[in-house]
Amino acid sequence: MSFDNAGQTPPPPPSPVPGAAPAPLAGSPFPASPASAPKPPAGDKSFLVTWLLALLLGVFGADRFYLGKYVTGALKLVTLGGLGIWMIVDLILVLAGAARDMRGNTLAGYEQHKKIAWIVMGVLVLIGVVNGIVTGGADDADERPAAVASAEGEGEGGSEGDGERTPAAEPTAEEPAVGEEPAAEEPAVPAEYVSALTKAETYSRLMHMSKQGIYDQLTSEYGDKFSPEAAQYAVDTMTADWNANALAKAKVYQSGLSMSPEAIRDQLTSEYGEKFTQEEADYAIAHLND
Repeated sequence: MSFDNAGQTPPPPPSPVPGAAPAPLAGSPFPASPASAPKPPAGDKSFLVTWLLALLLGVFGADRFYLGKYVTGALKLVTLGGLGIWMIVDLILVLAGAARDMRGNTLAGYEQHKKIAWIVMGVLVLIGVVNGIVTGGADDADERPAAVASAEGEGEGGSEGDGERTPAAEPTAEEPAVGEEPAAEEPAVPAEYVSALTKAETYSRLMHMSKQGIYDQLTSEYGDKFSPEAAQYAVDTMTADWNANALAKAKVYQSGLSMSPEAIRDQLTSEYGEKFTQEEADYAIAHLND
């Protein structure tokens, strides 16, 4: 008995499943690559909270503690944000969407809030640049050499004509008589004091800082490096509503971090936090829902 297979046709190959990646060719040295690498899943840590912590309390490592990175958070705390450099790097990573929690998950809400976060950061940087230009111009005007003012005074007091110099004006009746000591003139405010006052008012107006917090920022070697005398003059001379500043800070913690009133009170009065007085913190908590 014999079989004739000449007229039989082999069955067609099975059709590929829609959406499935093609199998690699036999003997091919390269495996088939997926269409796109899977993205890390989004975790339960909020992008908005992480960004605010990195911006406001990044120097103390609060953002890393929030993400569960306690070891690096402690290192960031003791180094004061790596002298500010680490704080800036972490802030950029958060804004760029590269920050991850301790499990490697992405931050929730990044796509929804990244645009407003970049806009706010751009506005803050622009304000800092403008303030630096204005402060620098004020310093240059205050440091004009006294010789220039003296020369201008001499030019106005006398003139030459026909080869003769106009005699100096006669002493007025207000000049002290012979034997009397002239009244001491009130000294001009030093340029450093004026610059410290300008910076202090900027911190109060834009960042709603406390009086002690502004003084520490002005005198810090990692901050503005003003002398203690200039910083004290600034905080004593400036016009600020410290109760209103404490209330503004409290509202940030309530809306951005969802903190309880007692936790907000502790943060406002902490020497590692905002450094408001107890009375100012009590005012803020009392008017928190106004």
